Amino acid sequence: VVLAACVILAIALPLSLRGESVNAAQDMSSTLTDDVCLPGGVEARFELAKSILSNITSPDLLEDGSTPQGKAIRWIVCNDSISVQLLGNQDSSTGSLPKQKHGFRFSGDAGEVQLNRRYILAAFFYSTSQVSPWTDTLNFLSPDLHECNWYRNYSRHNFPFGEFDPVGVFCMKDVPGNVSAADVPDEFLSNDEDYPLRYLEFNFRMENNLNGPLPPEFGYLIDCKSIGFENNIGLAG
Repeated sequence: VVLAACVILAIALPLSLRGESVNAAQDMSSTLTDDVCLPGGVEARFELAKSILSNITSPDLLEDGSTPQGKAIRWIVCNDSISVQLLGNQDSSTGSLPKQKHGFRFSGDAGEVQLNRRYILAAFFYSTSQVSPWTDTLNFLSPDLHECNWYRNYSRHNFPFGEFDPVGVFCMKDVPGNVSAADVPDEFLSNDEDYPLRYLEFNFRMENNLNGPLPPEFGYLIDCKSIGFENNIGLAG
């Protein structure tokens, strides 16, 4: 299993997710057309995204709409409003994408980095829901939410953050000084805030029917500090 910087595996009590179940995100294996995608030229966005993402994924996989990677890039260029805005505002003189709203301490604030991150998380979603959908999508593939908000709060009363127990992907703000236990929830990024970020964490330590392999692109989440995948017995390396 390629985990790169994500090397911390936690152990948690086996608990099932509580709350509303939701179906998997829409199928993205179909052909991209302007009449079903966000406006602005989906074919041009696809080629630009492919040129960026081919640094971590084979172009053959990106072009194959039946693969998790192919589904992920199609979601990026067709439905993801944040990525579409980045791709649609490429600087004509430098070729760079606009800077992202929330840069990370390690990877910086380049728009290409956020595009890669949202693509990797989308590929992770599609790769781990191939056999059957997740019990709860945990806000994954929410096109108007920053990827640090792709989680839901489930209080288990045994999590270090007390009542604030984010299941999914969350990020810690890069704020100065020490943070007390009582202030920890305020250190998590909210979608409407404008803070730089320290790191990203995966908390899937509750059964959510993850099934299938982790995509190799997962190892390129260079801002990831820790992961927890306990209790999802269908997950493979």
